[in-house]
Amino acid sequence: MMLSKNSVKCVIPSILTSIRIILSPIFFIAVINYFYIFSIGIFAFVMITDFVDGHLARKWGVNSSRGAYFDSIADFIFVLTGFLAFIIKGIYPFWILVIIVFMFLQFIITSKLKNPIYDPIGKYYGTFLFLSIFINLIINNITINLLLTIIIVLFTIISIISRFLFIIKHNIK
Repeated sequence: MMLSKNSVKCVIPSILTSIRIILSPIFFIAVINYFYIFSIGIFAFVMITDFVDGHLARKWGVNSSRGAYFDSIADFIFVLTGFLAFIIKGIYPFWILVIIVFMFLQFIITSKLKNPIYDPIGKYYGTFLFLSIFINLIINNITINLLLTIIIVLFTIISIISRFLFIIKHNIK
């Protein structure tokens, strides 16, 4: 059975997104075991697939709300496993996971499982979490880790306020 060219175009972005989910536990194990060069390689590959899957879906006209949620879930899983590894290593306090889970649930609930709602600040929140993971892979410094923790808390507060103001302003029900 041959797949049509359009069928392949529909599947490729989802495959790229799935790769991020598959690589998440591998990344976790690599970080926990101090395989930082390998961890950085996985991280770079994850970032490339994150960019390429969305780009291809938009370019080929196969983007959907289901695909956007799948992409968000893959990002969430990767960020969650990355921070869990850093928590186990003592780099971050456990409550950072609570914040990350809360922010993801807040995104899902306020989007009401329809089209994902990306407010002006919130869309950069995940990017900052990815950046924090990268910084922790290349620099292990108590002062930088404390600074990143403070920024995550501040970014979380600003993002929550921004999201609710965005929802109120755009009267999203």
